[in-house]
Amino acid sequence: MSFRGFLWLLAAIAPAYLALAAVLPPADDEVYYWCWAQRLQLSYYDHPPMVAYMIRAATAIFGNTLFAIRLPAVVSTLTVLAVIGWLTRPRTLLPFVLFTPLFTFGAVLVTPDTPLLMFWALYLAWLVKMHEKLAQNPSPLDGVGEQSQPPPSPLGKGAGGLGLWILGGIILGCGILGKYTTGLGMMAGFVSFLIAGNIRRWFFGYVLHGLVAVVVTLPILIHNIRYDFVPILYQWKHSMSSPEPGLMHFASFWGIQILLFGLLPFAVFAWTIVNRRELLADPRLRVCACLFALPFAFFLYKASRGHLEGNWALATFIAVWPLAAVMFERAKQSVRARRLCYASFAVPAGCVLLVALHLVHPIAALSPAADRITRQRSKDDLVKELAASVGSKEPIFATSYQWTALLRFHHLDARQLDGLTRPSHFTQFPETMAGHDRALVFTEGFLPESYVDGFEPPRIVGRYPLVVRGEEVGVLWLIEYVKPGHPHGHAAASLDQR
Repeated sequence: MSFRGFLWLLAAIAPAYLALAAVLPPADDEVYYWCWAQRLQLSYYDHPPMVAYMIRAATAIFGNTLFAIRLPAVVSTLTVLAVIGWLTRPRTLLPFVLFTPLFTFGAVLVTPDTPLLMFWALYLAWLVKMHEKLAQNPSPLDGVGEQSQPPPSPLGKGAGGLGLWILGGIILGCGILGKYTTGLGMMAGFVSFLIAGNIRRWFFGYVLHGLVAVVVTLPILIHNIRYDFVPILYQWKHSMSSPEPGLMHFASFWGIQILLFGLLPFAVFAWTIVNRRELLADPRLRVCACLFALPFAFFLYKASRGHLEGNWALATFIAVWPLAAVMFERAKQSVRARRLCYASFAVPAGCVLLVALHLVHPIAALSPAADRITRQRSKDDLVKELAASVGSKEPIFATSYQWTALLRFHHLDARQLDGLTRPSHFTQFPETMAGHDRALVFTEGFLPESYVDGFEPPRIVGRYPLVVRGEEVGVLWLIEYVKPGHPHGHAAASLDQR
């Protein structure tokens, strides 16, 4: 398949992505990032700001719909696939890649991984282009950093070379604005330049691109200075927590990667190490090897030291497919090896098939309590019912950022109570119930006494069962708390009321 043919294939599947974006139920975190976009900041407590900027741009054009919120994810996915298609030769395996979970249902979910994946892919493409120029041009890379006759300008010969380094810095900076994980791509890219050798040919340009990236990421620095570096310290603690080695953590990480992409990336990882000398001699494969093997090795190490979220390694797999194509081509004389390569996609393809079938007709073997997909739609319906019944402009307090975000998405003035669950963007400016004479709380039970000091005993305003596939799997309550002397004063109520 030619690259042009692959682009036509992407154009054909783009409408399917857009349809999925419109019909899949909203995930908790997606509406949380939509809340970010309603009030743009230089950065946020949980992550850098790029996902909020992308959502804001899409919703400004197409409105505050779930389709518009997810549009950046569709653009990101198509960009990533275009880069993979450009770098991969031959493209025999790419149709199988398209049917992995990340490039099917995951393709339309908007998270901080959305800008991470897009800008990581663009940075990978930029690195390959720079390495190819380094290999083809006997003069300094873009003329930067080496003396020649006549003497070049301090930053290189012509605006073209300077512009490429600046472009690389912008891409890198935007990636870091998406997710801090992009820093691993920068480190791996630096190693790829070191392997290319002749440091004078690229060093000054590389420094320039780093400085540009720093300028682009200044919003993160300014935001953290304003908040005493609490956001970045939270992320550091989250990612570099105390080691808790355990086989289960490591097996869990492996299992998630296999569900997402199959066994082939692990075989490619080992094959890349064995064939490193040959791969590192080719500019295109050198970059792919560095941006896959080095970050992936880091994540494998982290998984061996404690719990690691499965999505952390997603960006590393962008560079695996060009390497897999070469490995597959080398194995084409072996029927068994080719069949094993094809068979390695059985697990992710089976996962996609099961999810698709479940969306059409829920799988009976999966209990309603464990059915997270249907549960999301049920949560959305529950909050719609709440919004229709409350009809009040008073703030509603919730105990988690997920419920707070979903309430806000359905036009309720929701606030997260700080300290009951993990902190979030909502708790950066904590608001307590103490400042209100009357407070409505959407929760699974009565609040601890420390949160309602000075209020009369609570009164249940509404009961909202969470029904998944006809079975009640939980109950949410709308509870009223009032201070003595308030007109709505009342007697205590029990959650056992039906």
